[in-house]
Formats: sequence, C-alpha cells, structure tokens
Amino acid sequence: MSASGVNKGNLSRIGEDMLLVKHFHEERKTMQLSVPPNVTPRRVSVDAIEHWMIYTEHPKVGAVVHIHAWMDGIPSTQINYPCGTVELARAVAQLVREEDNPDRAIIGLKNHGLTITGRDLDDIFERIEGRIIPQVPMS
Repeated sequence: MSASGVNKGNLSRIGEDMLLVKHFHEERKTMQLSVPPNVTPRRVSVDAIEHWMIYTEHPKVGAVVHIHAWMDGIPSTQINYPCGTVELARAVAQLVREEDNPDRAIIGLKNHGLTITGRDLDDIFERIEGRIIPQVPMS
C-alpha cells in the first residue's frame, strides 16, 4: 500500500513510497510492515487497517483504491467514523462482505469518500470511469 502523503503518480521506492502491510496488531492498534533492510519506512496510510481486513478476508482482491469522491447508488457506512479507526475499518469490511461480489465492491464512507475493490487497478478504474462525483455529499 502507499505510504501516507506520497505522490501516487510516482511510487518508486519500496519501503518508503510502497509498503508491505503484513499484519494488524489490534491491542496496540499498529500495523506490522515488512521493509527492506536499511530502509526507514514512512508512515503507512491511515486506511491500512481497512485495506488489510479486506485483503485478508478476500484473497481474490488484487487491489483496493480509496478516493475522496462519491458515486450514486452504492452502499455506505451509516456513521461518520474517524479515518484510520478500527470502527471504520470494520464497518467497511462488513459492507464489502455483504456485496454479491466482494472482490469487486464499491463502498461509501459517510462524509469521506469511497473504498473500491477489484482484481487489479485497471479493473477498478474501468468500473468507476465516468461515474465519479468529485464532491462527497455531507450529512
């Protein structure tokens, strides 16, 4: 997954721009990363818990994309959970689980954006092309 605050159009350094998330330690609320020796990793994205839960439960998911935009007619969390919380991750993971095809889900995060699963990035981008609403509805 990408590190926090990196330019997603220029992901090139493993362990700095791109991070391998191995596990989530629920008691400590920390992500366990695998990075090359002699590399000081950047901070992992706050979305890491949610992505880790999805990848762990749905092995056919090859990519997860999170964007700050919206689409009409999608399932969404009912509560505006703070970003990076276990509560948000669990709510999104539950909605993915409830989809007819969890490997290709589009889930709304109330007042925040979308989490989209797919076989790969091309699969995700093809499915959302022309359907994105740049402004997330606030309620």
